[in-house]
Parts: sequence; C-alpha cells; structure tokens
Amino acid sequence: MLELRSRPAMRGSHVSKLAILCSLIVAPLLAGTAALGQATGQPASATVNVTIQPTATALPVVVADKQGMFAKHGIDGKWTVSRVPISDSISALGRQFDVMMGTQPALIAAAGQGIPIVAITGGALDTTEVPNTNVIARAGSSIASFKQLEGKTVGTLSFTGNIHFALLNVLQKQGVDLNSIQWVIGTNPQLPDLLKASRVDAIEALEPFAGATIAAGGIALGDPFRGISDRAYVGYFLSARDWANGNKDVVLRFSQALADAAAWIEANPGEAKTILSSYSGLSGAALEKTPIPTFQLSTTPRDLASELIPDLKTWNDILKRTSDIKPVKESELLPDWAK
Repeated sequence: MLELRSRPAMRGSHVSKLAILCSLIVAPLLAGTAALGQATGQPASATVNVTIQPTATALPVVVADKQGMFAKHGIDGKWTVSRVPISDSISALGRQFDVMMGTQPALIAAAGQGIPIVAITGGALDTTEVPNTNVIARAGSSIASFKQLEGKTVGTLSFTGNIHFALLNVLQKQGVDLNSIQWVIGTNPQLPDLLKASRVDAIEALEPFAGATIAAGGIALGDPFRGISDRAYVGYFLSARDWANGNKDVVLRFSQALADAAAWIEANPGEAKTILSSYSGLSGAALEKTPIPTFQLSTTPRDLASELIPDLKTWNDILKRTSDIKPVKESELLPDWAK
C-alpha cells in the first residue's frame, strides 16, 4: 500500500510532469500486483475486527490468526479480548468491531428491539462428551440441585445469555418460581469471586471458569444445556446485518478460516491449550483441566441456514416460555443470502 505524506508545494509545469511520470510508473505496478493475485488465486485481503471472550470458545479466532488460517483465506483478522458482558458488546458492532461472539438469546432480543444484527456462522458446541458450562453452588450453601435454587441469589453472565436461559428452561420444567430468584450480573472472571465472597449462592459458569470454581470447592449442579439436547451451540459469531449482507465473500472466507482452525485444534490439543493460555490467562492445573470444545462453523450459505435455523427455533420457544423477549422469525436472524 502506498503511503501519502505531505511535502512542500511544487509549482508550474514540474507538478504536472511529475504527476504524469508517477502515474506511468505506479499504474503498471498496481496492475501487475492485481494480476499476480488473480494468477495465484489469492483473494484480496479484507480486515475483520473481532471481539472475543477470554474463554475456550474463542480458540478458533486466535488459532486462525496465529497459525495462518486467516492469511490463507485473505482475512486480516484483528481480535480484541472483551472485558464486558456480551450484551454490552452489541452496541460496538458496525462501529468498533465487525464481528463479535454472541448468544442466541442476545441475538433474538437485540433483533426484536430493532437492532439490525445477524448470525454469520456457528461456534462452540456443548456436548455430553465435552460439556462447557455448569451451574455451581457455593460450598457450604446446602444447595445440591437446580430445584434448590428457588429463592436464592444467582450470578449470571448476562440476562440475554444462553447459559442463563438454558438454566431458566431447566428451572421452569422443574416447577421453580422464576420470579423468586435474585440475579446478579458479572463477567466470566468476576462470578467465581462473587461466589467465594458469598455475595451469591450459585453462578452460571463457562469453561475454563467452571472447572476452576469446582476445583476450588464449588458444588456442581449440572450442565443446563442438557435440558435442551445432548449437542447444543454455546453461541454464534454475530455481525451487523448491513455488513454481513454487503460482505458475503468475506464472511464465508472468515468462517472457512475458523473451520480450518477448528480442525487444527482437534489435531493439536496440546498446542491449542498453549494458545488458550496466551489470551485467557490460564496456566498450570487450571489450564490442564480446561476442556477444549468441539466446534461447528457454517462455511456455505446453505449450511448457515440448515444448521442455525433449527437451533434458533428452539431458542425462540425457550424465550417465549421463560421471558417477555419476543420471538423473531428465524430467517431474519441470518444474512439475506443465507438460504
């Protein structure tokens, strides 16, 4: 890329002659560069600014950067670790960030309020084999089941988080009065400290914080996603609707880079944990015990629709039963080209 710098003004015919000479030299160079890109089949580089959480669910983004998958697919991926709840990051889409990690309830709630955001690919999965969430009670609280959370104070990552609504789904099915529970919002690192300080009776936790909290004496009540299925998305990658609609090729290349990164993670779990440590701050026994999730990324328009629409139907139903968040037509939660 040519960098233009200010320089003293030039006068007379020297200016036009110099401009003509520069155009004669630079134009062939630029044309040659474009031709070389076409000849080698390399896509033009596109910058994508991403905000991630300091969790294992963000691994594909960091791996794609560090292991060259973004570069391979013509993506200049610039990621930033978020220190605020997911719901607070939505306002930055289309401004500070192009893509963010988000949850199905946050997506549906925002879209229902007229905020134009969509899901552009899948993400981490919570499965029976590799669970990534847990609800954890404070040691000495005498809480040993979901049912016993009635009337208690519970820490949540977000009022529009999918762990939160997965828990509400379980509690409702067990006959718990949802209005009897007091909720306290905190970030992934904050919630274990609130539990330890007895400011809450239990917390919703995502790995690696769930495992670390249990290892420190917390009482595991169970993975609330099992109330949905044996295989559930922990969340998606989201973007502003206009950006997704206008950048179909970039979105699909971004998703393919993440899919390649997920394959690398599966084949290199030890190295993947080293990368996880680099942005999460985990080390030692806590890092060793942190499970690496399975990932499912949607790399074609058809995959995006076929994989996410059934999941979004499930979440629309849960939100309808457990909150006043209005359901949104599933197709409106995806880019216009996702068919």
